[in-house]
Amino acid sequence: MGYRMEFDFIKVFHDKIMNEKISWEISGLVTPDGKIISLGNDSKLIGRIFELISYNVLQRIADENGFIFKAAEQQTVYPDFTLMKSISDTQKIAIDIKTTYKTYKKNGELSSYGFTLGSYGSFLRNETKNIMFPYSQYGKHYVIGFIYERNENLNEGQIYTIEQIKQLPLPYKNVEVFVQEKYKISGEKPGSGNTENIGSYKTCNMDYLINGEGPFSTLGISVFEQYWAGYPKYRAVTQNYTSLDEYFTYCEKKGQDVDELRRKYMYWRKIHESEKK
Repeated sequence: MGYRMEFDFIKVFHDKIMNEKISWEISGLVTPDGKIISLGNDSKLIGRIFELISYNVLQRIADENGFIFKAAEQQTVYPDFTLMKSISDTQKIAIDIKTTYKTYKKNGELSSYGFTLGSYGSFLRNETKNIMFPYSQYGKHYVIGFIYERNENLNEGQIYTIEQIKQLPLPYKNVEVFVQEKYKISGEKPGSGNTENIGSYKTCNMDYLINGEGPFSTLGISVFEQYWAGYPKYRAVTQNYTSLDEYFTYCEKKGQDVDELRRKYMYWRKIHESEKK
């Protein structure tokens, strides 16, 4: 698939949030009579907050760069947002918002974190299933990822006045944001055990996500799409492969030459495996 070389979405997004000094912090809900209700740290609520703020940022990016901006009308439809020049545009840009929070081990070390990156059982196999436009009409697929720390010491649902606004506790803190192409941060395992969602490459190194250093970053988007389009569904009886090693063996049995791909993967694993130890 081709794409617009002249539009660097990653740079444009980062420039926008830096130049406009976008804040990702929301501390409460305002009622019509001016009262403020404090928030809790529910991950779905916080994820929705990031989506709402991103909506406004993306709308301005679209307006400034001559794009039509369209949000998904249902939560189950991919992607969250689409940028396009027209409805018939075959180089549409898909943008998904993903969030997760940091957890720590008993010894205080940061645990690896990851995201679910959308279904592998729908539009990768049937290009019109659960997707805003046919999959083949998208030239790029981006993830805007948010990683934050939860504030555990909260009394949610408390009422404050406008005069007390500075007293409101933040439900989250230390928000880190990255933008990257989806295939570059994808891992080789599902994001959860009982759903058909692509899992991101789990890491505690933010630079790997910023730079897009997952295993498919060296293998390419075509391998990413083929791998996940053929990954066994949750209740599948036949499982041709559940890892990249098994995928290469499966391809060889079908007569494909995967020596170069296996070499690239082994080199990637040698570089990144050290953080797992």
